Amino acid sequence: MLAEMGFRLPVAASVVAEAEVVEHAEPEPIVVAPPPPVVVRVAASVAPASFAGLGLPALREAVSACRACGLCEQRRNAVFGNGALEQVQWLVVTDPPDESDDASGEASGGEAGRLLDRMLLAVGQRRGGDATSAFVTPIVKCRPPRGRAPQPPELEACEAVLAAQIELLRPRLVLALGLQAARRLTGLAEPLGRLRGRVHRWRGLPVVVSYHPAYLLRSTADKAGAWDDLCLARRTMQTS
Repeated sequence: MLAEMGFRLPVAASVVAEAEVVEHAEPEPIVVAPPPPVVVRVAASVAPASFAGLGLPALREAVSACRACGLCEQRRNAVFGNGALEQVQWLVVTDPPDESDDASGEASGGEAGRLLDRMLLAVGQRRGGDATSAFVTPIVKCRPPRGRAPQPPELEACEAVLAAQIELLRPRLVLALGLQAARRLTGLAEPLGRLRGRVHRWRGLPVVVSYHPAYLLRSTADKAGAWDDLCLARRTMQTS
């Protein structure tokens, strides 16, 4: 599994079963400074009336028809997310949809999505197939024009959707992938490197920050750091 993420294993390791490689690849626990005081960036304690009290199918329909901000004007499809709907362990929140996601209406597709699935599988999480345990959704559900960063009113509108998803899915941990998702969920305007390596909190849930899979496809040297982040998330869930 680590080899699929881009790691090059020693020749001697080729005789070891893949499951054993994943089991023993975890690094020594990293030592990090204590996290800063909890910062919660929530526009409101409940979702708007159009989202409150809806089940998942109805919430998905409401998101598809949502016109709460200007992003609806140029979208082809709202991206609600996909993955486990019961016994959700990890909620994976990514940066905004890209052009492919906008066209398909599916979260984190293409090559980056396949890398994300391998990363999750390496730590025992799945968003598809049997025994699904992860749900993947973008921080905003519509693609910003020309790939720009979402603006505060757009983030506020979609945070209400994310809050409703949390209430329905009840995950144990949030994995924030990408700078925009990380900054929104931690409430800190710091570089991604400074947000990694420690556990934040959002709506009472532990939040671990890492790189977006699309970035890792371009910067393979950072896959080792992404593996550290996944291991931190796994340890955090086991102890929470």
